[in-house]
Amino acid sequence: MSASTLPISPGDKVKALRQIQFVLGQSEQPIARPCGVREEVFAVLANERLIEVFRIADEGETLDMWLVSKILPEGFALLSQAFVADPSPLQISVVPHPKSVLRKIYEGTRNGLWDLIKVAIGAVLGWWLKKHFP
Repeated sequence: MSASTLPISPGDKVKALRQIQFVLGQSEQPIARPCGVREEVFAVLANERLIEVFRIADEGETLDMWLVSKILPEGFALLSQAFVADPSPLQISVVPHPKSVLRKIYEGTRNGLWDLIKVAIGAVLGWWLKKHFP
């Protein structure tokens, strides 16, 4: 298997190993193509001895010529560092919905206005009681 010249991030390796692990759970010794990894990533995984592969054909595309036997201990060690492949949490900020000036005035006076109405009702009720029940 030829060595890839492009560097591959640890996150890409972990994602590819996750895909291979899933396919290995579905079938024993699958061909490389159903694993869903790119050819260069597959070459790097095999060259770094993260997976064990066997050649099953001499002709055809690279992903069709190799059989994935198992994930080697070095591959499982990389899988244990799965946090490398996970994206950083999304940073969000909550911005309140803009309000009109009239809405702000209404919301500001709503509670105060109700308090004034309660005081007025209490005053009127007190005056009425005092007038009719001396």
